[in-house]
Amino acid sequence: MTRLELSRPEDLPAQKALWKEAFGDSDQDIALFYDTCGRPEELLLLWEDGALVSMAALLPHTLGLPGGGEVRAAYVYALATAKACRGRGYARRLLAEADGRLRARGMACATVVPAQPGLHRFFASAGFGPGFPLWRGEVRPEDLPAPAPESTLTPLTPEEYGVLRRELLEGLPAVHYGPRLLAFQAGMCRLAGGGLYRLAGREFTGCAAAEYRGEGRLTLKELLLPPERQGEGVALLAQALPARVYEVRTPVDWKGLPGGVWPFGRVKWYDLEQKTRFGPEGYLGLGFD
Repeated sequence: MTRLELSRPEDLPAQKALWKEAFGDSDQDIALFYDTCGRPEELLLLWEDGALVSMAALLPHTLGLPGGGEVRAAYVYALATAKACRGRGYARRLLAEADGRLRARGMACATVVPAQPGLHRFFASAGFGPGFPLWRGEVRPEDLPAPAPESTLTPLTPEEYGVLRRELLEGLPAVHYGPRLLAFQAGMCRLAGGGLYRLAGREFTGCAAAEYRGEGRLTLKELLLPPERQGEGVALLAQALPARVYEVRTPVDWKGLPGGVWPFGRVKWYDLEQKTRFGPEGYLGLGFD
């Protein structure tokens, strides 16, 4: 017998075991999610004969609309199915259940960042259209300009980062994250040897979320700077966070470094009026990948 229901406190050990099996994350990484943003009312579970076989988190955020205003949405995260139970349609059942619950809560849409290129096809078949492309490039330290002497790099709290990020994206079609999701991202950066930062110079202000990804690679999961200042911004980060190569992710329309368009996220709209207002593309940025 199968049952679909929201999480309860006593379900936590089963969820963590499924998470570890599905994604291979450390206990520390898993604990970070539950300590910052894993709430029972946002965790949907599918049980089969008393065993947890599939799960998904539905994390609330908002979408800023061009010209002002916001709508509510949910980020589908940690969609996982036990290895022995894959291919039985459990993930699709979870997503169908999520649709009904999110519509009932008045959400305008659901967003997702497929963890692998092949999963874009899976989410497309579940009704998620393309959306939220990024500009992604790589740059090496020797190719960076020298930052101006007056430029500064300042660590930010999640709250400070959220305020600055919102200011930089004001009036644009973009995803905005609340305190819990920003605390989750800050924790991910910290565990990976990076952080959340404010970058400032005489003529620019921006922000960046940085994580080391092994083998001398620093990933800027988000770099919000004017295109003409991005090289200088990465150089400023390089002074504090040395690396062999810097992977830079930034809005497509803000591209300032060599790279290419990356089909990063997907979206399923429930409110077609808001879909029209938001437009065919937007900026998601942080993907918790």
